[in-house]
Amino acid sequence: MSSLPMGSTPCEKCRGRGKKDDETPCPSCEGTGLVAVKPKIERRRLPRYWTSLPITVRNRLEQDLEGHSIAISEGGISVALTEPITVGSVVLLQFVVPTHPTKLRLWAVVRHLIGLQHGLEFVSVTEGERLSLRQFCNGLALQPASGVQAGPG
Repeated sequence: MSSLPMGSTPCEKCRGRGKKDDETPCPSCEGTGLVAVKPKIERRRLPRYWTSLPITVRNRLEQDLEGHSIAISEGGISVALTEPITVGSVVLLQFVVPTHPTKLRLWAVVRHLIGLQHGLEFVSVTEGERLSLRQFCNGLALQPASGVQAGPG
């Protein structure tokens, strides 16, 4: 079996033959037998934005771990830390965004862990904090859907 060109799949209309049953070129694939694969669009409730902020994460043992953010949304943040924190753990985050008058202190739950990258979902956000996060995110570059994931949200 020959390998397919990257980003393509056999045409469903002609079953990859490139021709209709009457031997005329297939209009769907223009006679090639191949059609482009459409990238999977990731549907999230909130868009992710690239950012690198210093962040302190207090784990359940009340140890502070220093790290930095990778991406953020109104509902969560992706953080690189020096030690892993168990998925499902609730942690206290402390970080500064220029759109909020004081250091944010938000509770979050660890939703995923890949290496030392943690996806954290905010679980206690006041309306004022959410507004500050939204304003901060609106000033950042949107993260592509296939990029690093922030916590759910």
